[in-house]
Amino acid sequence: MILIRALAFLLHFTLVPVAVGRLITYRSQNHILKSPTVRYVTGFFGAQSIFFLLNFGFLWYQNKTMTTQLVVGGFHRLTITYSVIVAALVILWLVLDFKTFKKDILAYRIRINTMLHEVKYNKLTTVYAIIFTILVVLQLYASYRYEVNEWSYDDYDYVVTSVDDIDSDMITNVNFITGEAPYTSPKRAAQSWTTYISYLSVVSSFDVTTVCHTILPVILLLVAYGIYFYMAKFLFAKVEDRMIFMVILATAYIMGMFSHYSPTFRLLCTLWQGKAVLTALVVPFLICFLSRVFASELDNNVAFAIAFISLGACSLTVSTVFVMVMTVLGIFISMSIYHRKIYGVRYLLAGLFGPFVQSIVYICVALLLQRQWEPKFFINLWNGLIS
Repeated sequence: MILIRALAFLLHFTLVPVAVGRLITYRSQNHILKSPTVRYVTGFFGAQSIFFLLNFGFLWYQNKTMTTQLVVGGFHRLTITYSVIVAALVILWLVLDFKTFKKDILAYRIRINTMLHEVKYNKLTTVYAIIFTILVVLQLYASYRYEVNEWSYDDYDYVVTSVDDIDSDMITNVNFITGEAPYTSPKRAAQSWTTYISYLSVVSSFDVTTVCHTILPVILLLVAYGIYFYMAKFLFAKVEDRMIFMVILATAYIMGMFSHYSPTFRLLCTLWQGKAVLTALVVPFLICFLSRVFASELDNNVAFAIAFISLGACSLTVSTVFVMVMTVLGIFISMSIYHRKIYGVRYLLAGLFGPFVQSIVYICVALLLQRQWEPKFFINLWNGLIS
């Protein structure tokens, strides 16, 4: 039974991102989008973007129709709807792209064998690879055994909110401190990561605390180092140099836990939290990926992928609005200086798509709640504007 539960959980971090990512980049001939790392990240956050929009739709209906009694059932309807959509997307991918996927697997195997051959016949590279493997295994063990598990303020927010979604069968509608309902905060309604954790708990039958403190940190840590190796490939041509970079990076993360807000703390101690996923996975990937695509010819398929990543990243935390805007604007300005002209406006707009949608979600929820607290709010607002 536990194997079935584990499989149900792992499918959302293996099959689903691969299927969605390859569907998003299905017609693209751009070599950057054909990278397995890019396709995986695009698929993972593409799936998150779908969940984010569904979450907002069901949350809006839940709060819009609530008058004197609580409207329950939103969470399980969200779970069923998202599961059906994901299953349909996987089937569509199998029909459209599975033959090409098998061919790509052979190409990936050739690349991996070439890299392993270089590692095998270069003694120093072998040493670096062994050291890096040991460092990662140590971090995985620490993530599995020694993640932060006391009921800190963040866990009042993340874990308790996820548990309340399941117990109440509502979406972000219980006060995570007092347990009172209804209680909807626009800041919490403008993200869906806590609800997604609830979804993972339901489909796998693992407790929310087990998902957050034991399973997610291990999986997301592996994803993070996959992204860091993608960065190493972007920075260095030789495998030896890439291994040195990875050893230095892994060591720096282990030795860098000096602050509650440091990247080390987010990566190795609280990686189940949305803001940790944002800083440890999304930002490093976006800096590398956007730098590559801005330096190449413009491609509408790339802009399409960026929009999905941007919207999916905004599902993690409301703070994504500021982080995404700063990251995308910074890369846009830097690459415009590099090209000596304004370059890549479509990529800039695609990168800002997520923050734009999240801002609309936040405003809509805030206005809806204000109208519930003050039924004549819009009338008074209109009278104030025209007076």
